[in-house]
Amino acid sequence: MFGMSDPNQTLAQMLRYFEEGRYEMVEVMATEFTSMLLSNKQRDGATQTLLVKGVRILAQVLSIRDKHKLAIQAISVLLRERKKLEKILLQNAPELLAKLTPMEQDYRTIGRVYMEAGKNSKARKFFIKANKDTPGNVAALIALCQVDGAKTKHAALLASAIKSAGPVILENGAYYLRPQHAPGSQIDPILAVLETCQRQHPSCQEQADRIRRECDEIANGVQAANKRLQTAMDSLQPKHDYYQYS
Repeated sequence: MFGMSDPNQTLAQMLRYFEEGRYEMVEVMATEFTSMLLSNKQRDGATQTLLVKGVRILAQVLSIRDKHKLAIQAISVLLRERKKLEKILLQNAPELLAKLTPMEQDYRTIGRVYMEAGKNSKARKFFIKANKDTPGNVAALIALCQVDGAKTKHAALLASAIKSAGPVILENGAYYLRPQHAPGSQIDPILAVLETCQRQHPSCQEQADRIRRECDEIANGVQAANKRLQTAMDSLQPKHDYYQYS
């Protein structure tokens, strides 16, 4: 069923359906896909990689479809099978470890599953792990503040991460903050969290004002759409007009 004779093709099809929002079909496919791979007790690195990717999709789609108990079971399998994959790669192809989905991303996926299931204490644990794994993790800190609300010490951490994230960037008609070494976010959820925290944390107000100002400057042509990139390009330009000496 679903072309299971070619697991790579099946995985690609699931990802495409997921992006298209065909979640019921994805759930059926991912359930069968992961069950088939789990039944193979002699999995090599390539098969284990497919399994981890399939379980990750399954956990996400089950959470989206409000099947929270099954989603929580799936993230337990995700953590277990990822550890097995890391062990296989460490023994046989350590150079591939760097190509795995970042651990912080799986921590955020797990945190989101717990949050959607109403398990806020466990969600908090994994969002904190994501930020610890990759400091300045704006995406994880936003989720952490969404779990804990405005009266939280994590809001100050978020404001600090935003301050260090660099300038606002315009991409494909949307505004983002993209730290160089950690996951970022679109501006709208950042502002939504900052606005709920600004009374308790003045630094949140400062960063919200800074973000709005930079968005306005980009819209009015005062600031480059990607200031960081523009600065890097400018640094490559000759500092002198050598023709003036000819």
